[in-house]
Amino acid sequence: MIQSIIIIYLLVILIAGFWKRSETDTESFLFAGRKLTLPAFVATLVTTWYGGILEVGRVSFEHGISTWVIFGVFYYLAGFIFLKWIAPRISALNIRTIPEFIHLKYGKWPGVLAALFVLLLASPAPYIKMAGGMFTFIFHLPEFWAIVMAAGFSIVYAFSGGFQSVVRTDKLQFILMFGGFGMILIMLVRQYGGTDFLLTHTPDYAFDIPGNFSWSYILIWGFIAMMTFIDPGFYQRCYAGNSDRTVRRGILISIGFWIIFDMMSVMTGIYALAILPAGSDNAYLALAETVLSPVFRGIFFVALLSIIMSTIDSYTFISAFTIGKDIPQLFNPTNSERSRVNLVRSGLVITGIIAIIIASRFTHVLDIWYTMGTFAVPVLLIPIIGAMYNQKIKYPLLVMVFPLFVSGVWYAMGMANSLDGWPQYPLSIEPMYPGLLASGALFYILRKNR
Repeated sequence: MIQSIIIIYLLVILIAGFWKRSETDTESFLFAGRKLTLPAFVATLVTTWYGGILEVGRVSFEHGISTWVIFGVFYYLAGFIFLKWIAPRISALNIRTIPEFIHLKYGKWPGVLAALFVLLLASPAPYIKMAGGMFTFIFHLPEFWAIVMAAGFSIVYAFSGGFQSVVRTDKLQFILMFGGFGMILIMLVRQYGGTDFLLTHTPDYAFDIPGNFSWSYILIWGFIAMMTFIDPGFYQRCYAGNSDRTVRRGILISIGFWIIFDMMSVMTGIYALAILPAGSDNAYLALAETVLSPVFRGIFFVALLSIIMSTIDSYTFISAFTIGKDIPQLFNPTNSERSRVNLVRSGLVITGIIAIIIASRFTHVLDIWYTMGTFAVPVLLIPIIGAMYNQKIKYPLLVMVFPLFVSGVWYAMGMANSLDGWPQYPLSIEPMYPGLLASGALFYILRKNR
């Protein structure tokens, strides 16, 4: 029954993705012709945000309400800042992609470095790993083939339909993600009770902040949330919106939906903490096995898959046009429209292969997020914001490379002195901080007058 429900979901997603073939010009294939309406904008932005849903389940099961702070509060604040100061500049400057913008402002080689880090930020590997885990759980596939299956289903319709296919499937997945978590929460409340049950059946840290986290660990997630400012998915959707009003209202509405969904997903994880035995793997999956009938379990698994796969197709597509459009354009700006679209399609295949390799090597998705944020934020954040506000700098490549070197050395020193598998960084300072400090200092020293 559960496998049948999942297969039906996958077929429906394929039909939605293949429903209409995209035009072959770059603007249509990559940005839906800049015609995203408010509902489409909100649906695709909200669903793309939530690819790491199984990790939210794991962390909320292990750490309680503090999960809402590290995966929620900091990101809402980042979203508001993006809405206020970054989204208007994307529109005013017609910023299509980050590498293209950095190339325009700072030159070819800074653009190349930006493209490499966009590939790091937009890697679908963490989400392919999670979807692969679900396919292993549901279909009892070997891990590698489950990962290949997850990558393949999310690439195939984007190959012909482009960004419009991604948006069409996101609309359906938006409904499924809220419907699935609303269903399981209603059943949990009816079967076990509300807050009184949770307070009496969970450890003290479950409703305490910082709980069993340290404040220093929570604070680093505040800085990792700054990845929002350089998230290529945000840039693509802001550029694709049909008006400034749509983009501004869309981000604000999306933040509201993120708050609602975070409350739903974290509370579901805390119910798992109250109901399941300690040390249970895959909190959401185990909880569904415990409290839901096969039909409702299949519906909930569809909700989880829809969240993950909506992010896989979005990030795969961004990585593909970075490989197929941005990088070739840095070296050969005269490529034809058709040539660029064909290169993006080749980029989809390359992205899928790379993501499968990465997903096979990491144990926890959180490790991938942490590593990406540690290196990408110091390299890209200050140069991008500076360029948006017309701040020119001497030696822009140095301003990007030196923070990478600083964070890299700090990270290597911590890993070389690890204790029980945990890196021991100099002065107990996370490597992102010295990287950001180096970036800010160099930017200030090498800044030119306007």
